[in-house]
Amino acid sequence: MSDGGLLKKALEQQALHEANGDIEVIPDAVVPKQVNINLSKKNIPVKKILSTLAIGGLLPIIVIMWFGIYIIPDLIPITIVTPIVTLASLVGVWLYLDIGLPVNLRGQGIATAPALVVAASYLSMLLIPIMLGVLLVGDMSIGEVKLSDDGTEFEVKIRQNGGSSSSIDAYVEVGDWNQIMQLRIDESDGLGDYGKLTISISDFYTVNALPSSDYILKITVDGNTMLTTLDGNDLSRTIDDVHSSVSAILSDSDDDCSSTNDCVIGVSLTAWAGLSSNDLPGSLSMADYNLTATLYYEDGNLVIDYPDVSVEKAIATWDSNSESYGSGQYDMGDVGAELPLEGSIVEPGLGGFKYIPKDQWEETDFGCYYFVVTVTQSEPWSGVNQEISHTSHYIYAEEEIQNGPNGTGGGSQETWTAADSCN
Repeated sequence: MSDGGLLKKALEQQALHEANGDIEVIPDAVVPKQVNINLSKKNIPVKKILSTLAIGGLLPIIVIMWFGIYIIPDLIPITIVTPIVTLASLVGVWLYLDIGLPVNLRGQGIATAPALVVAASYLSMLLIPIMLGVLLVGDMSIGEVKLSDDGTEFEVKIRQNGGSSSSIDAYVEVGDWNQIMQLRIDESDGLGDYGKLTISISDFYTVNALPSSDYILKITVDGNTMLTTLDGNDLSRTIDDVHSSVSAILSDSDDDCSSTNDCVIGVSLTAWAGLSSNDLPGSLSMADYNLTATLYYEDGNLVIDYPDVSVEKAIATWDSNSESYGSGQYDMGDVGAELPLEGSIVEPGLGGFKYIPKDQWEETDFGCYYFVVTVTQSEPWSGVNQEISHTSHYIYAEEEIQNGPNGTGGGSQETWTAADSCN
């Protein structure tokens, strides 16, 4: 008997019992069970499916590939980001179109046609780039050349979509230096597949690239030769010009000057080390070197022996001797070759710079003083000269002020004047 017959019979019996005032529990066997709704024929407009796939499916993948070129590789590998974004996009599209879930997952069934369209679209987006990479192997080329954080080596990306991840020989040349390296195309980002080569700068460095000595990177793989010019700023590290300067700090206070109107109460020392130019040395922000600075009196007696300074990538450090010589550190920046050598006393007129007071000098007599700054570098950065220096000269004197009657009677003042020599 059909479910319809059983239901009819049960209703008739229930009506009869109700008429006689009897109550009877209807057996479960005769109660019709709820039938799940089948969405296999659910009608979702094709236009809605296509627009949803374009906005919710294709657009996120394009965006993630675009940002993968510039941002994502530094934060998280694109090979991890892409599957996560694709899965999230698929879930979003599926829910927005209300395609449904299988009955055995407590769903009401799946809309078959939209489900097939969505699944085929996502498989295409994932498989087509892979198939093209296998069938259409791209030409090999040099991609990004990136300097390491510590400035000691270059990381070179060699790009080839669909290239083999097996190890192959790469003949690498920079100037007179050459080496065979192993290359594997085993990574990828938003621009495609690539492999990496790491080249130590100290292996090939000889002279400054600036102003006119370019370093050409040449890589040959299976007869294919690729060329690129390396950044000259990264490959200019040899100090070839040094300059020194001493400025006097003057005071007109009676507390500082006993018998003169103006007097020297200290000096500020400054050194420059960098690339040779018509004026002061130019910046070499990638240079590593050691610097000594010493102020002498005319007979060779020591006046100020400044602590040795070590400079690495424009960061200078030295022993401050409990702040007798400033903070012990100075950042020269990307564009400067100037290194102020701080003292212990702040001079407001020098923008807060600390000068070395006269009571810290070993000699304080009037006469000729000379300031010697010497820079030393180790190979390969040193080039031809491992040591280069500069000496500046100054006359410390007391002079009469010619502003009284007949040019006399104006008192005296101390002066600090640059000179060519102490002879």
